[in-house]
Amino acid sequence: AMAVAIQESAPRMFPELSAEEEAPELTELESLCMNCYSNGVTRLLLTKIPFFKEIIVSSFMCDHCGWSNSEVQSAGRIQEQGVRYTLRVSSMQDMNREVVKADSATTRIPELDFEIPAFTQKGALSTLEGLIDRTITGLEQEQPVRKATDPTLAAKIDEFIEKMKKLKDVETPFTLVGACPPPPHRLSEVVPRFSPEPAPPFP
Repeated sequence: AMAVAIQESAPRMFPELSAEEEAPELTELESLCMNCYSNGVTRLLLTKIPFFKEIIVSSFMCDHCGWSNSEVQSAGRIQEQGVRYTLRVSSMQDMNREVVKADSATTRIPELDFEIPAFTQKGALSTLEGLIDRTITGLEQEQPVRKATDPTLAAKIDEFIEKMKKLKDVETPFTLVGACPPPPHRLSEVVPRFSPEPAPPFP
């Protein structure tokens, strides 16, 4: 009974993320800034997304040069099967839904024939609107170079960026599809078993 009481009173390592609870406990670590090589601060949050899994949210900020970075990493057990989530976005309220995007996830918007392949973006904890803004920022980043080297391609990307921006107004419903692949098969499952022949005796 005492062991049970101690276990219940101990803080959870991955408390569930909730807007109703007080500010979550953060762990701060002094870290090297990869932009100016001065010391900055990395903040870590261990939490659990309800009906999802445990994650680690890390955020870095450098007071010297202002560079910042954030990332989400999975902390739960490896899933045995892949998963797929489909959201029909039909109102501005849907744009405020929280989205946890793993770096191994593929994100698609079928109406625009748009896809973010796996491992092309870091994992992130954001809203749906934030996910779209992040995509727009990524597309706009290289536009000055494209306009100088390939004006035709740059014009097409400008048109696509405008379509992405209109999604945030939800004038027309659209679909967001997120898919995480299953983990790689174990070696024993993909490599056929064999019985090696005994080595010849030494002369």
